[in-house]
Amino acid sequence: MAQFPNFYNKATGDLLSGSPMYIMLALTLLTMLIIWGLPKLTKAVPSSLVAILVVSAIVLGFGIDTMQVADIMAEGESIKGGFPPLSIPQLPFTLETFKIIIPYAAIVAGVGLIESLLTLNIIDEITETRGSGNKECVAQGTANILSGFLSGMGGCAMIGQSLINTSAGARARLSGITAAVMLLVFIMFGSSLIERLPMAALVGLMFMVAIGTFEWASFKTFGKMPKSDVIVMVLVTLITAITHNLAVAVLLGVVISALAYSWENAKRIRAVKTCGRERSEAL
Repeated sequence: MAQFPNFYNKATGDLLSGSPMYIMLALTLLTMLIIWGLPKLTKAVPSSLVAILVVSAIVLGFGIDTMQVADIMAEGESIKGGFPPLSIPQLPFTLETFKIIIPYAAIVAGVGLIESLLTLNIIDEITETRGSGNKECVAQGTANILSGFLSGMGGCAMIGQSLINTSAGARARLSGITAAVMLLVFIMFGSSLIERLPMAALVGLMFMVAIGTFEWASFKTFGKMPKSDVIVMVLVTLITAITHNLAVAVLLGVVISALAYSWENAKRIRAVKTCGRERSEAL
């Protein structure tokens, strides 16, 4: 859903039509086709990278007029940046400060941990390994604390980036380190190249990430699961997609699960059979 605005004219807000729409659709489908088909031929190179390079070469080589990364940015903005400055937050260490910060901190931490552990679970399924959720939580918390002293904002594991890495054959920490270092290089030295990338290539890539993230096998288990579990699964998915608020969706899911459990538990009748007066008095 986050990619759909790229199919609209930024100046007028109208849906693309004619040649611009056909070009956008063709390049997006080509990107998805390469990402889907290349691994069937060879896994020597990441299919996502090949797709972006091929589509970019077509656009730049033939001079095709299509939306680029620079077109979706506000006038005067650039992705170019530098090393963040070291800074210590100048806030009064009082109870009033904590009352303001803690609610937002709890929401950010909750959403961050949920997404990180979800990402860990998906990667474990793909790689058939078992990661450590405790280490992930401690590492994420430590990194976010240090990020605050470098003028940064809180973050968490990225499902999209993780799936791109694993689909390219990554199985070790080096893949994540390489992605972070190269992102830093692009921001500091290669911003002019990144801004010329066609949005169609990135849209197609994100579509494939969304398709790969979805647990399609869930549909096969619907008939074997309790109806309450199916309702919770569908409801949480819809709320997350509509509101883009994972915290609210998970909270509602927990509440509905608790109510369903209470209802099922209340329908059961328990009887304790006792023998003898002493046993009855003890009970």
